[in-house]
Amino acid sequence: MTTFKKFLTLLLAICMIVSVLSLTACGGDDENDNNTDNTNTETDKTYTVTVLDGDNNPVAGVKLVITDEKTYPSVTTDATGKASVQLPADTTTVKVMVTSVPDGYVKPEKVSGVYHGVFASGATEFTLKVEKEASNKSTYTVKVVDQNGDAVVGINVQLCYNGICAAAVPTDENGEITAQLAAGTAVDVKLYDINGYILPTANANGYHASSSETDIEIVITKK
Repeated sequence: MTTFKKFLTLLLAICMIVSVLSLTACGGDDENDNNTDNTNTETDKTYTVTVLDGDNNPVAGVKLVITDEKTYPSVTTDATGKASVQLPADTTTVKVMVTSVPDGYVKPEKVSGVYHGVFASGATEFTLKVEKEASNKSTYTVKVVDQNGDAVVGINVQLCYNGICAAAVPTDENGEITAQLAAGTAVDVKLYDINGYILPTANANGYHASSSETDIEIVITKK
C-alpha cells in the first residue's frame, strides 16, 4: 500500500508540472500575438515627376534623379512625360535633378543648389517645365524663272556658304529649292545643267545673296 501511495503522489506531481508548463506556453503565445498585432509597418510612397514643354505637351526621354538626398535613383520620362520612384513613407524632402534632355530642349534653371525642382511638403506629384531651344535658322528659297517669269524645272542649284558648298538640288515644279540655314548666312548660288538657257552676264560665276536675303530669284533667258 505504501508503494502505491508513493506512485500516486509522483503521478500527481508530474501532472501538476505538465499543467504549469502548458499554461506558461499558452501565455507566451498570447503575448507574442499581442506584440504582432500592435506592430505598425510603414510602406514606401510613389513620387512622380511630369515633364512638359512650353505648350504643356509631355516630353519623353528626359533623364531625372528624384531623391530624398539619401538615395539617388535615376529614371527617364515615358511617352506621357512621367517618371516615378519609390521612397520611404517618412521622407520629408524630395528634390529633382535633370541630368539630360532630348535634342531640341534646354535644361530648366536650378532652384536649389544642383536641383531643378523641389516637391511641396507632403506632395507626391511634381510638374517640371523644359523649354524648346530657340530656333536660329531661316528658310532660304531660290527660285529660277525664265524671261517671261515662268518657273524653270530641273535646273540644278547649289548653295555655297561659310566656305562650303552643299550638294546641288534640282528645282521643283515651282522652279524652287529651299534650305534651312543659320539666320543671317550669306550665300552664293550656282546653277548647273542649264542647257537651252543663258545665265545673266552679271551672274556668270554664281549669284551672291546678301545676308538679309532669304528669297532669291534668278532669271535665266531661254535661247
